[in-house]
This record gives sequence, structure tokens and C-alpha cells, in this order.
Amino acid sequence: MSTWKYGMIKVAEDHGEDVCELVELYPPFADNESPSYTRPFLTSLRCLQMALKDVERDGINTWFWENGTFSWNQNEYFWDWKPNKGENEE
Repeated sequence: MSTWKYGMIKVAEDHGEDVCELVELYPPFADNESPSYTRPFLTSLRCLQMALKDVERDGINTWFWENGTFSWNQNEYFWDWKPNKGENEE
């Protein structure tokens, strides 16, 4: 089984429509960790086909949207995500 996959994550809403970003998704590697994502690295037609297959299979991922907040990083031209504070955090 792969340790990552392509995904389309919801990052914002605009006039009631979901705004999404294509990313590489990584599962949590420990019980107390959240999943994570990075910019997609699409270097070939095969990569693009893999991304399409993963997104068609999984649909839009809303986990990050439901468990944190996004902000646009002007320097990176990509979305930063900050998790919601848990009950044990200050």
C-alpha cells in the first residue's frame, strides 16, 4: 500500500461553491498526528493519470476544512493549514 496519494482538498468557499486544491496526501504516521499534504509533483502523463484516478475514487477531501483553517500563503502561492486547537491545548 502506498504511503501517499493525490487528493483534492477543500480549502475555501466562494459564494457557496467549494474551492479545492490538488495535493499529495499523507496519512498520520502516529496516533496523535493529523494527516498532512504537500504540493503535488506532477512530472509525467502517468502522474496526471494517477491524480485523476485518486480524485475520481475518493472525491473531495473535507477533513482539513472540518478540522482547521486555511490561509493563502502569498510567498508560496499555496494554502497553509492550521489545525483547530484540541481540548488539551491552550
